[in-house]
Amino acid sequence: MIIPRAGAPVTDVQSGNQAETDTDPTPIVIIDQDSDPNATVVEITFGDRLGALLDTMSALKSLGLNVVKANVFLDSSGKHNKFSITKA
Repeated sequence: MIIPRAGAPVTDVQSGNQAETDTDPTPIVIIDQDSDPNATVVEITFGDRLGALLDTMSALKSLGLNVVKANVFLDSSGKHNKFSITKA
């Protein structure tokens, strides 16, 4: 089984035509250690992909981090997730 890279054209098996597929946008990550004296603020901006927030929370948990506060909002540039995190 061949899994194409994100952004690579995929060949339609039935017709043999190549077509562009939907790709996941590149996330933007901003880490702020100064605005909150008790936590590190991490802002992650990415597209509106179903399950992305769950994947992000799972990744933070697997790194041994606690999310003590979260703010999630969507605008024209994508979904913005701002987390205040501490070590577990």
